[in-house]
Order: sequence, then C-alpha cells, then structure tokens
Amino acid sequence: MKKTLSLLSAALILSCAPVSQDKVTDRISEVEIKLTRVEQKQSDLEKDIEKTNERIDRLTELISELRLEIEKLKLKLGESLTSPKAEKKGEELVKVSPKPEMERIPVPGIELKEEVKEEEKEEDAETAYRKAIELYSVKKLYEARDAFLDFIKKFPENKYTDNAFFWIGKIYQELGDSQRAESVYKSLVEKCESGRLPDCNKLPDAYLQLMKIYMDRGDMAKANEYYSVLMEKFPTSDAAVRAREQKLLMGE
Repeated sequence: MKKTLSLLSAALILSCAPVSQDKVTDRISEVEIKLTRVEQKQSDLEKDIEKTNERIDRLTELISELRLEIEKLKLKLGESLTSPKAEKKGEELVKVSPKPEMERIPVPGIELKEEVKEEEKEEDAETAYRKAIELYSVKKLYEARDAFLDFIKKFPENKYTDNAFFWIGKIYQELGDSQRAESVYKSLVEKCESGRLPDCNKLPDAYLQLMKIYMDRGDMAKANEYYSVLMEKFPTSDAAVRAREQKLLMGE
C-alpha cells in the first residue's frame, strides 16, 4: 500500500513539473506557422473579393451600356415606324412624294405668314430624349444632365419622362453625389406612385438604385425597406433579379 502511494506521489510530482524550454519554443513555432497560414488565407480571400468587385463593377458598366444601346435602338425603331411610307412600283420601292400645295394667292388686307422653317420648329420629345441619351453614352455627364432636365421641363408628362429622371439620378451617382441621386430617384418614385407620369418602366430600377445607395452608406435597415418594396411590387423584374444578386454578394 505504501509502495503504491509512493508511485502515485511520484507521478503527480512529475505531471506538475515545469515544461521544458524546448517544448515551449516548439509550441510557439507551431502557433506562428498556423498564424502565418491564416494570414495568407485572409490575404488570398481579400484578393479574391477585390477581383470579384472589379468583375461586378465591369458587369454593371456593361449592363448600363447595353441599356443605353437598347434605348437608342428603341428610338431608331420608333423613327423607322413614323418615317414616310413607301409604295411598291414594280420591283422597286418608291417613296410617296407629298402632294404639291396650291399656290397661295395674296388677298388684299391679309398678310400671309411665312412658313416656319423645319429647323426652327420645336423639336419633338423623341428627338430631345435621343440627344440626351447620346450625350450620356459618350459620358458628357454635365451636358447630358442639362439635356435631361430640359427634357423634363418641356415634356413633364411624356412616356420618356420617367427615363429622364432615372438617367439624371445615374449621372449624379457617377459624379459621386449620392445625395442628389437619392433625391432624384425619390422624386421619380413619388411621381409614379401618385400616378403623375404616364409611363413608369424605370420605377423598379429606381427602387434598386435607392437600395444600393443605402447599402453603400451602411444603412441596411433602409436598404432592406426598398428591397422589400421591389420584391413585393416587381418580383419578376430585371431589377429584382439584380437586387437578389446584390443581397447574396453582401452575404445576406
């Protein structure tokens, strides 16, 4: 019995003995190696995230360019549909010439007004919108902004008015003025929701941009509000698809 107690006492004393310096050094080396590996993984992840963000930025830019191209093609299509009709004559297409007007006979006491020159006529909405889009497409941002603003003043209730509001907001975003961009998008939302615009095809995109603005500011509560509205009102829209992708990238 005494011998057993002696052995237990010896084992206990050995277990409480101080760890050798070599073992401590080895343990520190192991920890440092693991720390270096973790730091390397973190660095690799940061590089991957940076590359991903660059790809997202490029894709966003391409989407914007493609949307502009679609806008211009729509305008060209509209012009072709409203161009002078042609009639078939044999195998050739011949443009129908306008009938010559009867010669105006001067009447004593009445002055005939001179015909207004074609170039002096007020440009129509489609032409004005096309000019603004072309300025934006070549990144003449200030000129494009002024052109869109002028369009809204001249045509406050046109089918392209909501587009003009949207592109002004995009211009302010590209100029780094998110406050003004937010204000413009909210104006578009308010006008559409109150029924003051005849066409609101850009409303889903306005919700998406407002969501992104608040995400960039770190205000996720407000961003989620616009996300919820977009999902509720336009769940199948292109803007809704991009909003879901944005949320996934943010890890939500």
